[in-house]
Amino acid sequence: MHTAGTQMIAAPYAAAVPPARSAVQALSLRLILWCLASGFVVIIEPAPSDLFFVLGLGVLMLAGGRNLFLPAPLHAHFGLLLAFVALNIVSLFVAHSFMFGLKYLLITVYLLLIPPVMAHFAFLMGRTALDRMHMAFTIGASISAVIGLMALLRVAPGPLTLYFRADDGLRLAPLFKDPNVYGPYMSAAGLLLVSRMCCEGAKLRSLGLGLAGFILLLMFLTFSRGAWLNSAVAGTVFIVCMLVFAGTWRQVKWVVILLAAACVLLLVGGPFVLGRLGLTDFFADRAQIQTYDANRFGNWAVALDVIRLEPLGIGPGHYVGRKNFPQSAFVLATHNVYLKVAVENGWFGFVTFFGAIGSLLAALFVSFFKRDTRQPVRIMLFAIILGQLANSVVVDSLHWRHFFVVLGFACGEIALVARERWVRRNPESEGRPG
Repeated sequence: MHTAGTQMIAAPYAAAVPPARSAVQALSLRLILWCLASGFVVIIEPAPSDLFFVLGLGVLMLAGGRNLFLPAPLHAHFGLLLAFVALNIVSLFVAHSFMFGLKYLLITVYLLLIPPVMAHFAFLMGRTALDRMHMAFTIGASISAVIGLMALLRVAPGPLTLYFRADDGLRLAPLFKDPNVYGPYMSAAGLLLVSRMCCEGAKLRSLGLGLAGFILLLMFLTFSRGAWLNSAVAGTVFIVCMLVFAGTWRQVKWVVILLAAACVLLLVGGPFVLGRLGLTDFFADRAQIQTYDANRFGNWAVALDVIRLEPLGIGPGHYVGRKNFPQSAFVLATHNVYLKVAVENGWFGFVTFFGAIGSLLAALFVSFFKRDTRQPVRIMLFAIILGQLANSVVVDSLHWRHFFVVLGFACGEIALVARERWVRRNPESEGRPG
């Protein structure tokens, strides 16, 4: 992959991307939009979103996508991710099962391609492309929310097992395999929509906020403690950062309104919905420490010993329970992404992967000082990533598609800032960097 810093891109868009290739780039973007919009269906493998992304990437390669436009502020992020892939390859050669490890390595590489592709389109095509990606992601979550409501009302087609998971059969996860994955997906979509409605000039603000509330309600009904923690951390960070870094008083006004609305929904709406669905007792039970938590925490102690003994890691995908990999040295899966990365890819794998995320968070934080109309979106992405990292203490999120989509949106915002800076310095480009 060739990365081009903004200082290296001196040709106008029309010169760098001829009309024929421009049309192919547009086709590739449409396929990526379908990927994001279909992200609510992951009950099958490969998921529809995977197929759309592979097709979009293939079309992009035909359009000269080997020269992805990745601005300089993202070079450290993607450089560290490339190092992480290299360390995955190193650990693969010490893995118990080469083919099992290779499968997980390829999945990792596929997911790591999502952020640079999203950043490429944001830098190449600007706000329009990024806003279309936001819209597609929101559409997918909205469809999922409607399906979830239909399941709750018992009018959804097919067996209830398509829509509810876990032994109790009460935790909502329509067309997902796990409510602990579905919850954070809905949280990211709902919170991102909230941030867009906080931007000045947002259209249909009341409708958008209502839709965000609906999506977040479905997140709440997954009864995923990790998703609740994720949302609480993200919401708190967003409010604090907005109060400190908001670009205008109007943005602060909307934060205060949202905070008041959230309190009312939690204190009044939450008990009402639980009561109507007959889930008050179930909520009280889920809010407590579960019996399987002790086994999970005990498994972490085993992981710490492995990290000490295996500095290169044990191989991609190898920290799973014996249910998924009979030769596994572990009875249970990790349920902690930090331990998973350190066990599977070694000490340096841990440093490169989380160093890459740290560099992206740092770039987002620097962008706060821009204080423009997109400030709420950048702050919310910063908050969602921190919420995801908090969530990842109690669940393995390494291969969650929506997590890499969120990273892609963050990269897209950084690319957009770089694009606007480049356009100001190159007025002859007519707003079309190449």
